Amino acid sequence: MAAHLRVFIAVVSVLTLLCVSYLILGSDFKIHQTRTISRAPLVKDAVLNAVKLQTQPPSRGNTDTSPVKEGQQLSQSLSARGPCADGLCLEYLSTSERSDFDKCTGRAVFLSQRKFKSTALNNGTCHFVNGTGRRRVALASFPGSGNTWVRGLLEMTSGICTGSIYCDFSLRSNGFAGEGVRGSSVIAFKTHNSPGGGQISRVKHYEAAVYIIRSPWDTLVAEWNRKNTANSSVRNETKHSLSVGVEYFGSNQEWESYLHTWADRWQNSVIKWANFGKQRPLLVVYFEDLKANVTGEVERMLDFLQVSYSREQVEERLEQNFNFFKRSHHREFEHYTTEQRAYITQVIAKTERELENSNSTGVIEIERYWVHEK
Repeated sequence: MAAHLRVFIAVVSVLTLLCVSYLILGSDFKIHQTRTISRAPLVKDAVLNAVKLQTQPPSRGNTDTSPVKEGQQLSQSLSARGPCADGLCLEYLSTSERSDFDKCTGRAVFLSQRKFKSTALNNGTCHFVNGTGRRRVALASFPGSGNTWVRGLLEMTSGICTGSIYCDFSLRSNGFAGEGVRGSSVIAFKTHNSPGGGQISRVKHYEAAVYIIRSPWDTLVAEWNRKNTANSSVRNETKHSLSVGVEYFGSNQEWESYLHTWADRWQNSVIKWANFGKQRPLLVVYFEDLKANVTGEVERMLDFLQVSYSREQVEERLEQNFNFFKRSHHREFEHYTTEQRAYITQVIAKTERELENSNSTGVIEIERYWVHEK
């Protein structure tokens, strides 16, 4: 009898504990659900307001560097916002592209509110296009090779938004309205991944690519600068255009570790995209050539991307907007130790051998990068 009583008491205790837990967790869930539901309309309204934000072209030669304000645009485009009433031509986005746009814009609104107490976003001057029958083109590069700068050049000369497989808050807030959008409704979409791996595999059947390549000596420094200025709190400066001092380079152990990892990744990027170029249309843009002849290289890209233009239009827009999202020159000091220079030279030599072995030397040429110009 006593045994039965003990079992009965144990069962009652367990049932009581379960009931109490249900009541506590249930109330917490209802509170969380209520908070989520009450916050959803606010985020939605903020996204809609950001989309409705219209930008007015500033006067020519405007060099204002004050923080981005409502109505301010990234580039000083000479053309109208676009052929659509909302400026951005959102009706041209496919269902998946619109979903990507809303997600990235919503995230940018949320982070802008948290960091700057403002939900106003800069939508730039670009617009989307009808993607029916258009190629999906990757705007590919190794990090630190000038991808953001090229996006700005393409947008200001074509008027068409570039996209990205990423959602970068600073870029979306500073005028890249296509940030987060991947597909044929943008002129091309940014990626740092190599073909067949990582996030780029989420975009199936892209038919062509523009590959931006830069000397490893410079691209490694540029990406290291970005990584070490990522927490910049200045709204009109992005982590794509700042630099750090001499103490971050040379014998700095973190720099040393970074070099050995990222130099190998540079090599992998070059090999993978060269192989891609043997199978599908690939336009290789050398960063150094772009600096020396920006008009000619931009026209090459517009031709490849099948965008009509006039030389006068391109030259006039580039004259006003050449340096948008272009990092200033590296500070004048030696970034590499003797041992580090030897290692980078070995990586370049190995990359060249692999290109030769895969019959890809005619796709991407890296002979120019043997010389380290300080």
